[in-house]
Parts: sequence; structure tokens; C-alpha cells
Amino acid sequence: MLYSLKKQLSVQDLHLLIATTDATVMRNIFSYLEPMGYQLDSAADSEEVRNCLKTSSYDALVLDAQLTDLNGIPLYTRLRMERVSCPIILLAPENTLENLPRYLNSGADDIVTSPLHLLELEARVLAAIRLAKAHFSSARLSWAGIELDSQTHTVTCDGNNLHLPPMAFTLLARLMKSAPNVVTRSELQNELYGDTPPNSDALRTYIHILRSHLEKQNKPILKTVPRIGFRLTNMP
Repeated sequence: MLYSLKKQLSVQDLHLLIATTDATVMRNIFSYLEPMGYQLDSAADSEEVRNCLKTSSYDALVLDAQLTDLNGIPLYTRLRMERVSCPIILLAPENTLENLPRYLNSGADDIVTSPLHLLELEARVLAAIRLAKAHFSSARLSWAGIELDSQTHTVTCDGNNLHLPPMAFTLLARLMKSAPNVVTRSELQNELYGDTPPNSDALRTYIHILRSHLEKQNKPILKTVPRIGFRLTNMP
């Protein structure tokens, strides 16, 4: 199931930081990923995460969503504020899918809910890393007053900075590449997850987030094509 993702990425070259206060979860993740060749570091709290980031670079961070900084700000949000750019996958409590937009808007790339399914965790980590690497190989894109730079992971709208969560950034880049043509739902899901799409309709959530950000900038250009997919129109 993960064959195509693993084919694109060398597992032996991937360095991950796993941070959770749950010793059992930590042990299970290490027992699953380490024998396959992943390079893993561990952290039990926010301070240890910071110490690891001072001495090592990582392809992705797997963080307990409950970790906070000294002021009670979620750690993953604080790290984004401090320009930590690698993918962040959260280990979140069960029944938190309704909070998915909040997690994504606050800096996470994806979440895995309890009870933890290790195959799902691996799939989401690999998908997030693949997307991050793809960002740095894409050219600058321009459409309807929007400028997207994948190398610096920035978007401007009529000269104003547009701060998008990672998944919304990826969707916008894919739509801009094809604009004004339609991009099917399956193509967008493949862009986000490769051949391992989630069971939930996460794409709808990401589309809603992207549309909301664009409309706040007076750019109602993201259109739904019923039963097919989505497209970007040009402003009149």
C-alpha cells in the first residue's frame, strides 16, 4: 500500500523526531519504524523537542498534540511561529476530527487520532515528507493576482502575504498549475496522499479552508465543479 511512496523516498535517509509523553506509544512507534531503517530520535516534553531541534535537522516531526510551550501555546503552533518548516504530524486524541481545521490552521500538516494505527502514521508521515520535497522542486506560480513560491513556501495576494496551512498550500499549488482547467477530486487526493487517501473526507475540509482564505482576500476564485472536482477562475 505504501510502495509508491517508499519508492519515491529513501527510508534509510529519513530522520524523524517522535515526541510524546506516552511511553507505550513511543515504544510502539520505535518498534514499528526503526527496524525498517528510519532514523528516529525521541523527546518526552517540549524542552526536549527544542533541544533536539538545536542539534539536529529532521524530515518530519511527530508530536503529541497536547504538548505546549511555557505560555500554554501548542508546541506545534509555536514551532511554526519560529519558522520550523519541516512537516508536523500530530498524535491527537480520539474523536478530534471536528477540530481538524483548527489543527491545520494552527500549523500542523496532518493528524493521526487514537487508537494509533502505525501503518496510517507511516503513510501520513511519508505523504507529508513527499509534499514538502515537492514544494522545493516546483517553479513559481502566478494566477489572478496570486503569486506562489514553493521554494520559500510563501503566497502573496495582490502583494499581501497570504498565510496558508500546509495542506491548503499544496492544494492551491496544484490548482494553480492547471488553472483554469478542472482538477478532479481523485487528482487532488493523490496530490495530498499518494495512493493512501484517508477514510474521512479530509479533502472537503482542506478545500473549505483554502476557499475561506481566498475569499477573505476578496478572491472568490475557487469553484466547485459538481461531481468532478475544482478549478480556479480568473477575476473579471
